[in-house]
Amino acid sequence: MYCVKCGVELADSEKACPLCGTEVLLPHNLKRDLAEPPYPPYPGAVTEGFSRVGVMTLITFLCLIPFLLCLIVDWKINGEIVWSGFASGGILLGYLLVLLPSWFRRPNPVIFVPVDFAAVGLFLAYVNFAVDGNWFLTFAFPVVAALGLWLTAVTALLRYVRGGKPYILGGASLCLGALMFPLEMLIHYTFQRPAILHWSYYPGAVFFLLGVFLLLVGIIRPLREHMRRKLFF
Repeated sequence: MYCVKCGVELADSEKACPLCGTEVLLPHNLKRDLAEPPYPPYPGAVTEGFSRVGVMTLITFLCLIPFLLCLIVDWKINGEIVWSGFASGGILLGYLLVLLPSWFRRPNPVIFVPVDFAAVGLFLAYVNFAVDGNWFLTFAFPVVAALGLWLTAVTALLRYVRGGKPYILGGASLCLGALMFPLEMLIHYTFQRPAILHWSYYPGAVFFLLGVFLLLVGIIRPLREHMRRKLFF
């Protein structure tokens, strides 16, 4: 039995929701409204829906206009690609991250997560070489690759492993906390700063404590049941 307002699971003996105070409504106490509608349904009425492919085709066309417009204007003014690569690349990257999965009825995040990180890495590589930077191979590439592998592994475990979500999320939080320290060292190495840890302790400690808490949720059954009933975790 669940609360009709907030959805929290209720015991059979409870008269009101312990979370929001809503009175418990039992099925045999509910009165059905059996009154006929004021007019009979029109037999020829058909509920019209939107074509997903048609909508995505229209959105793709609308994204293509500024993508090409930036390239054409930049080429007409400068005779070469100067700034339009950043603008058009940003539009293309946003399309891949946000709109590409909408083409599929049931997009698989295990596939799209690494594709998205690969697209982000390619865009950063273009930006780096376009501005003659020296931060892609020593900073952007390892960071994007590490985060991509981390999120892909977490997504695959959550999707294909039944149960054990507190353990998966707890381990993921611990790994993310551990990544904070090499992240700061990569920043110091790339931008030639003193190799001393300054800020990585703080997010690392937060992710560590969160990971420990999630592992305790998985180990301690009463705590796990309380989290499941109150927070649907």
